[in-house]
Amino acid sequence: MVQTTEKSYYEVLGVGEKATTDEIKKSFKKLARKHHPDAGGDEAVFKEISEAYEVLSDKEKRKEYDTMLRYGAFTAAGGAGAAGMPYNWGGQGGSWTVTDRGGDGGYSSIGDIFSRMAAGEGAFGTDWDFGGSKRKTKGQDVQVTLEVTFEEAFKGAEKRVTVKSSDGGKQTIDVKVPKGAVEGGKLRYKGKGTAGSNGGANGDLLIVTSIKPHRIYSRSGANVLMDLPLSIDEAALGSTITIPTPDGSKVNLKVPAGTQEGKVFLIKDKGAKRVGGKAGSSEFGDLKVKATIVIPRQLNDAQKEALSAFGKASDTDTRKGWHDE
Repeated sequence: MVQTTEKSYYEVLGVGEKATTDEIKKSFKKLARKHHPDAGGDEAVFKEISEAYEVLSDKEKRKEYDTMLRYGAFTAAGGAGAAGMPYNWGGQGGSWTVTDRGGDGGYSSIGDIFSRMAAGEGAFGTDWDFGGSKRKTKGQDVQVTLEVTFEEAFKGAEKRVTVKSSDGGKQTIDVKVPKGAVEGGKLRYKGKGTAGSNGGANGDLLIVTSIKPHRIYSRSGANVLMDLPLSIDEAALGSTITIPTPDGSKVNLKVPAGTQEGKVFLIKDKGAKRVGGKAGSSEFGDLKVKATIVIPRQLNDAQKEALSAFGKASDTDTRKGWHDE
């Protein structure tokens, strides 16, 4: 293997080049839990390990990738070849040679080759010959946005989606939206995308969830957020408020006297189910309740009198320090 400035897929997953399929899978799961965006991980790192697993977990893709490493298809310059171009096999008894693909949408770096491998197109794309036969090409993935309600995302749901089939017609897919589905979450259906060519596999169907706004709740990953409107007296004197939670239950929340605008109360494990959460974390997120003080726009005579008496009885300088020299 020729040393490169970029990590090999084996290095990304932290395994040796002789690692078994089970070892690769085990390492991927461990890293995925650690770096999953929903668990606070780095999305770029998660994408990198997912791409590595996509290649190394597939027997044919891994074989091709190992061949590239064995023949030194990656150079110390960190690109594909000295000129940053792809290598082609010169035929029986031949050798790896650089082919200039110029401006035809060809390769510019090792990343291009990796991306094509992960997409199932082969290390060198879809338009090269080996032994006189055309390379099998995987079909394109199809991405569809599925709009769901807050409740459907929170509790899970089954939805029926009609999309264009690989033969140009229409196909109906029964989509199972998981509990705790997040905004932008993706569900992959293998082989439901466009048809491949030259006997290649079909692409995949990606269902992307989009959550409709709710009148009370909003989401931040597995956590659910809500505002708690409080009257002046409830905030100043303290009170007990019955909070409706997303799962349909109710919780009595004690609001202490002197509660200020923006104070956040945490109700543990009353958020959404975590999707792909890291090991050891709670199965559910939390419900975060933010206090908002409601100032009445109009006052009746009794309210005006009470507030006036309150002001006269107060000995606190609200703007203390403004006029100090």
